[in-house]
Order: sequence, then C-alpha cells, then structure tokens
Amino acid sequence: MILSAAVIVIGGAVWSYSVGAATSIADGYVNDTLNLSDEVTERFMVEHVDIDAGLDTLSVWVYNYCSQSITVDTYIKDGNIVIGSTLGSIIEKGDTSMITIEIIPRSSNDEVSIKIHSRRQNDTYETFYVP
Repeated sequence: MILSAAVIVIGGAVWSYSVGAATSIADGYVNDTLNLSDEVTERFMVEHVDIDAGLDTLSVWVYNYCSQSITVDTYIKDGNIVIGSTLGSIIEKGDTSMITIEIIPRSSNDEVSIKIHSRRQNDTYETFYVP
C-alpha cells in the first residue's frame, strides 16, 4: 500500500514537471516563430540620398514597405571609416522617412557607402557620389 502511494506521488510530480516544461517550450517556440516571421517579411529600401550645400549633412529617405514598423540604424562610411551615423530611427509601415546625418565634410566626387541596419538584423546598402 505504501509502495503504491509512493509510486503515485512520484508519478504525479514527474507529470506536473513535464507539463510545465512542455508548456514553456511550446510558448517559446511560438514566440520565436512569430519573431522569425516578422524578420523574414521585413522590407525597406533607400529611396533617395541628398547632401546639403556645405557637404556636411546627408539626407537619406528610407521607404518601409513591410507590414510592421521598423527601427533602423544608419551608418555612413568612407571606405572602412564611419563618417556619420544615427541610431534608433523609427519608420512606420508604408511610410517614407527622411533621416538626416551630420557627416565629416566631403569633397566633390567622393564616394560614400550608406548602410541601413534594422533591429531585426536586416540590411540595405546604397552608394552615393558627392556632386
């Protein structure tokens, strides 16, 4: 009788632990799958780039054509050297947003690389030649 009761108690404890662990794993799987779905469907592109007359402020228009808002970081490089950046720009779904970045002054005919990096690890690139 005591042995049967011990087996039932141990079985109940193992069952309770298993149900909790399975629920936790299932919830994590669902959340990870939804996040991956957002990452895969995230789409944005550089629409236009312009530089001011003083050649030290770059304006980048980014179009978000996915179904959710995105947060992007913008980096401007001359070769491997970052000459300007801005972090945490929010672009609503279906919107075009202008991001203005102060950069190290450029000369005519300089080439700069623009990298737009989203918080979901997606990137888009653009090359701009200073007029």
